[in-house]
Order: sequence, then structure tokens, then C-alpha cells
Amino acid sequence: MSSLFLLLLFVLQMVSFYVIALLYMRISKFNNLEKKQERLMAEMDNAIAAYLAELKEENERLINIIEKREEKVLIKVQEEVNHIRETKIADKEDEFTIVQPNIPVNIALKSYQNAPTVKKTVSPTPEQNDHQRAISMFDEGKTIEEIAKTLGKGKTEVELLLKLR
Repeated sequence: MSSLFLLLLFVLQMVSFYVIALLYMRISKFNNLEKKQERLMAEMDNAIAAYLAELKEENERLINIIEKREEKVLIKVQEEVNHIRETKIADKEDEFTIVQPNIPVNIALKSYQNAPTVKKTVSPTPEQNDHQRAISMFDEGKTIEEIAKTLGKGKTEVELLLKLR
């Protein structure tokens, strides 16, 4: 009987070693899989970082191109405005000639002394003037960006001016 019992214990011990070996193999597979996933995640992080860096460079190039175009447009507009001003000034000089009045100086002095005095009105402060201009431009249908460029102020400042109606 003891030999049978020893044989049974030996078989059970062999089965338990076999089960332990199988479990160890499965655990090692999961550990290898986990390491592979960590490497893949690191590679994906590096790929996304490279993509974001490339995207940032492209955005900076696009901003530079847009700024250069705006500068060119501003220069062209200034040249056109200067040309128009020069032509208007030249036209005004051609059309008008200064005629000396034939009124004696004494009469002119008396008319100025007898003229009613005009009360000086207080001119609005530049902030009030910008506020009124911003509201009128907004009512005309201009965008906040256009108003900001015209007034030489930031978008948020123009938005605040419009909210303070």
C-alpha cells in the first residue's frame, strides 16, 4: 500500500510541476507582451511629438508668409494713397489760385472784433472717440478684426468697447 501511495504522490508531484511550468510560461508571455506594448507606446509618443513639431514649423512658416504678404499689401496701399494725395494736391494747386481781397485791413479788424464769440466745446477724449467709432463701424457691419485694425487696438479691447454700449 505504501508503494501505491508513493506512486500516487510521485504522479501528483509531476502533474503539479507540469502545471507550474505552464503557468510560468504564460506569465512570461504576458511580461513579454507588456514590454512590447510599452515599446510601441514610446514609439507612438515619439511619432506624435515629431508630427507636432513638424506641424508647428509649418504654422510658423505660414504665419511668416502671411505677414510678408500683409506687409507687401500695406506698402502697395500706402504707395497708392500717397499717389492719390499727390494727384489731389497737384489738382488743387492747378484749380485754385489765391486772390488777395480788396478789403481794407481796418474793416476786416472791426468785423472780427464785432463777431460773436464762440464757446469752446470740450472735444471727446480719444477713448470716447474710439468707442463711438467702434460702435458705428460695428453697426455698419464690419467685423471685430477690421475694427481693431482700423482703430489700432486689440480684438479683446474692441470687444470690450462694443460690450460697453
